[in-house]
Amino acid sequence: MGIVAGGLRQARAQPPAKSESPRAAVTKAPTKILVSSHRGDATILTLSDLDSDTAAVTFRIELDDAIESCLREPPPDDIKPAEVARCAKQVMDLNAGKQIKRRAMCSKNTVYTEFGNFSLVGAGEPESSGEGKKMIRTNWKDHRNEQIVDNSTAARTDAMLSTFAVLCPAAYKAKFDGYHAY
Repeated sequence: MGIVAGGLRQARAQPPAKSESPRAAVTKAPTKILVSSHRGDATILTLSDLDSDTAAVTFRIELDDAIESCLREPPPDDIKPAEVARCAKQVMDLNAGKQIKRRAMCSKNTVYTEFGNFSLVGAGEPESSGEGKKMIRTNWKDHRNEQIVDNSTAARTDAMLSTFAVLCPAAYKAKFDGYHAY
């Protein structure tokens, strides 16, 4: 794991996401964006025009993201450093520095992702999780087929919400402040 750990220090030494917009510099820019609930987060490389109709983010999976993803699966007592290193190498080999870009048209509550284009079309009534969290369900329209997508991991609702939160933070806060949106 020494090689991976050394790489992790190097990956963490990467500069934070670069903001290409004066408006984006006003708030602290996030450094991670959710790729998917199973694949975990990726490191944001650039952010531009937040809270606008031309908001954009580029990101890629870095070594620390790969390690985090590989640590998510086994129970904590079963973590084997050699397996985590093998898994992280495999993730890095598969992604090979590939950059992904997502965009948003914030005035229309629409996100453009590598897996489709979706618009936030509504939210349910606030509810309690039973653990003291206030939650609110979201509904998204898939522009490929005009259908409302199911709120699930398979539909990538979590990645749509993460993209919306990163690119349209003012709209996200106005709609969901104090709630865990799902």
